[in-house]
Amino acid sequence: MTSKLEQPQDRSSFFKAVGTLFAGFMAEKVEETLESLGPKLLRPPGAIGELAFLTACTRCDKCIDACPQGSLRRAPPSTGLAMGTPQLVPRELPCFLCESLPCIDACKENALAQPRIKTEDGTEIKGAEAVRIGVAHIKSSRCLAFETMDRPAEPCRVCIDRCPYPGVAIKLVLDDYDTVPKPQVIKSKCTGCGMCEFGCPAPRPGIIVRERM
Repeated sequence: MTSKLEQPQDRSSFFKAVGTLFAGFMAEKVEETLESLGPKLLRPPGAIGELAFLTACTRCDKCIDACPQGSLRRAPPSTGLAMGTPQLVPRELPCFLCESLPCIDACKENALAQPRIKTEDGTEIKGAEAVRIGVAHIKSSRCLAFETMDRPAEPCRVCIDRCPYPGVAIKLVLDDYDTVPKPQVIKSKCTGCGMCEFGCPAPRPGIIVRERM
């Protein structure tokens, strides 16, 4: 008796399915490879996925010119395929989350899109609050609020005061064994604007913004 896999129609469907899976696997690997060719960059508000962004961005500088604060800059040659694309370097200058997000309106290639996200309760958030450039991370070895081998902990709330959404995206937490409140980032609420990193008074920033994984 002929097995189902040996029947012409079923064999064709089987190999077509395998081909589709393989194509999807290869496309994913190509994307991972292309994205790994250069350093991870923080993109302007509303940036689409990195591979799509690299393809859509024409390096026209319109978003850079549209930023009223001058926060965006061209990626240098050392960034490989990303050279010339817009990036944000928070320690030098953060994103000030302009209400109208003019950088997005300036992009006619749709490499930037008006941000909108849904919260856990189904509420839709738009505009600056929905921006997700990256996410802030506390570096306890640098943050002044953490004790290290070289120095005691000292009160500091600059990152809280600089955050556009204090108490929502970042807050101070005092555990039972702490003498100084410490900053804690609520990652799901963090816009990645970098105001905290920019304002951090530590010699090496105790809070840094990284790309979202």
